[in-house]
Amino acid sequence: MQVELLALTQRNPALTADTVAGIGDLATIFAGQSTYPEAIMEFAGRVCYRSTARMGTAPEFIAARVREGHEDIIEHVVVTVRVTNSVEPLYWRTRNRHCEVTDVGANTWIVSGNTRVWLDFFRHGVALEALPILKAVAPSVFAEFESEEWRLRDWEIERLGEGMQHQSPLSTLHSPIFPSLLPVQLGPMRVTLLGYTRPLLDDPSLLVDHGAATFFFEGISRTCTHQLVRHRLASFSQESQRYVELSKGGWQAVIPPAVAENAEAMAELTEFWRIAEEKYARLRALGIRKEDARFLLPNAAETRIVTTMNFAAWQHFLWLRAVDKAAQWEIRALGQEVLKMLYTIAPEVFAEHWRVYQEQFQ
Repeated sequence: MQVELLALTQRNPALTADTVAGIGDLATIFAGQSTYPEAIMEFAGRVCYRSTARMGTAPEFIAARVREGHEDIIEHVVVTVRVTNSVEPLYWRTRNRHCEVTDVGANTWIVSGNTRVWLDFFRHGVALEALPILKAVAPSVFAEFESEEWRLRDWEIERLGEGMQHQSPLSTLHSPIFPSLLPVQLGPMRVTLLGYTRPLLDDPSLLVDHGAATFFFEGISRTCTHQLVRHRLASFSQESQRYVELSKGGWQAVIPPAVAENAEAMAELTEFWRIAEEKYARLRALGIRKEDARFLLPNAAETRIVTTMNFAAWQHFLWLRAVDKAAQWEIRALGQEVLKMLYTIAPEVFAEHWRVYQEQFQ
């Protein structure tokens, strides 16, 4: 069996320390001390605990989460390989249903999975030929495989870099590209494309299953994320009300436009939120743990969440949430910003969504 790297989650090229300076805590993602894929993982984990200021200060952060079994953060990086001279990938999908396996003929397969999928494979003695590649992409995730047998030699690391030629470069996409991929702010809501993967395949239609994108959503309500997490073929890392104090999170109430336009309704919501803050603080003063005090926080409370889906799952999300006028206003606004960015990086995949969006909303 031969295994060749085709693509992995890469940085959104519009994101640099300069372009995100002063935009919330986005710049902290560049404080990671390992690969960019691992920076995404650590950032996602630290979003959960509101500890992004500590990015890069704990080399064992990712490995510790893996040992604890809190592996959602490693689902935000996707790796695609080509496997040749083997029929084994035929059975990999039965081993883990969260991978994508495509038979392209002549005992050749395209296989995509997030690093949690690959870790599951390796722990069960499956796809071990791919382990050196995955260790180079995310060494902390696969730290339990420390044998020299699983390490890439220098020339193999160089070859790994050469393998990235199979990932579509931005120069192939329509321009201007960078402005359309910068974080977008809509009131309290901010939408940021952290990274994506779009392998350059002989059959472009395969990109639907083997491409993926990771977004960071901020300033949205728990009402919005309740809808978002219903999309089950996705990975989520959300700021925790169990671990993050209300005052530390700095959460505000997300105000529906219909309420904001009605002075009397606005006064009611403002008063309710003030009371919720006071009662939360009172419960904490009485020794009630954060995990219990949060029970009185309303759906209006702001939250932050890192979300990863492959392009097929994003397609489904966009049909329901971005281009359907029946969609709830907040998640529709979020979905439309997601669509704009996804259409920029993969226009052939999201062309129909874009057409409907233009007809319905422009």
